[in-house]
Amino acid sequence: MGKINFIDLSVYDRNIKSISNEKRLTRHSLGYLDFLSNEIRASIVRFGGSFQEADNYKLYRYNIIDLMKFYRFFKSSQNSVVLFHSFSFPIRYLICKYLFRDKVKWIIQHHAGEPSKNRFKSFIQKIAYSKADAYLFVSKEQASSYIKKGLIKKKEQVYEIMECSTPFVLKNKLICRNKLELGANSKIFIWVGGLDKNKDPMTMLKAIKQHENKGNIFLVFMFFNRENLLDEVQHFIVENNLEETVFLKGKIDNSELEDWYNASDFYISCSFTEGSGIAMAEATACGCIPIVSNIPSFEIMTDNGNIGYHFEKGDYIDLANKLILLDSLELDSERIRVSNMFREKTSFEAIGLKMSHLIKKLKD
Repeated sequence: MGKINFIDLSVYDRNIKSISNEKRLTRHSLGYLDFLSNEIRASIVRFGGSFQEADNYKLYRYNIIDLMKFYRFFKSSQNSVVLFHSFSFPIRYLICKYLFRDKVKWIIQHHAGEPSKNRFKSFIQKIAYSKADAYLFVSKEQASSYIKKGLIKKKEQVYEIMECSTPFVLKNKLICRNKLELGANSKIFIWVGGLDKNKDPMTMLKAIKQHENKGNIFLVFMFFNRENLLDEVQHFIVENNLEETVFLKGKIDNSELEDWYNASDFYISCSFTEGSGIAMAEATACGCIPIVSNIPSFEIMTDNGNIGYHFEKGDYIDLANKLILLDSLELDSERIRVSNMFREKTSFEAIGLKMSHLIKKLKD
């Protein structure tokens, strides 16, 4: 038997102009392909603003000529398993399912969100996605509403596999701190996420104010792109005399964050919902000890609480109580343990291994 053809397919049109741009935009999503089994031949198919083919990448436009090329490529890819991104494109999935019938095994990957609340769209989603062969969620708990609505027929079809990871690695903390001009002995927290209600920065700020009131000395660096709550955050910092404790760094290039994670001791996230958590993956790859809300994806990403601490989402008192526990940690050994857990559970290598097992299982 020849190699299994595996196609990573996104039908969403970002209007990107080149494959190189697509690679840059999706580096957190596609790194696992380098770790697939040698028995699997992978291709990446995307839609955008130009037509290109390079190596195993194919970029199509939504026009008749390119759609015919897309169709011929799929027809020529015998013995295929296709990863279809998102539950948000039921009509396009139905068309693909109809055109290629039983020649393809289909995996649907969840990317945050819930089944549509619109009855008609929910009905179409059910018709379309209930016909897939497997479903990927970071946590099986995230699939419960999809099973209840009938988009997924059997819970046994749901597999826990990360949707993203990071190339970030563990570095020498002191070297990173010297580079960033940070004190060698400072206790440092890092926040990476939008200043919005879902990321909930106010819960973190209220908790660290309580922590400071108890005589603890530390620094907090906050990196963010969305600024919905920036005025509220700035007002709280000033009103509570936190200007020498909390530093708003705003947006920087993602590659620069690797040194900041490595220079920090703890990563805090107060999210109410996350499909997975790229910042969480980056932090743990660099050995940051996670202090995160108790949502399904974070439960999985901490190996069900084997590393770090969980607190009740939206509860700053619970978070403040978790911060008290940090003094008992041996930071150097815990840092290595966190990084090792990332490598074993949520790295590109770990994702590639799990995907390889699933792909081969579907073709058995």
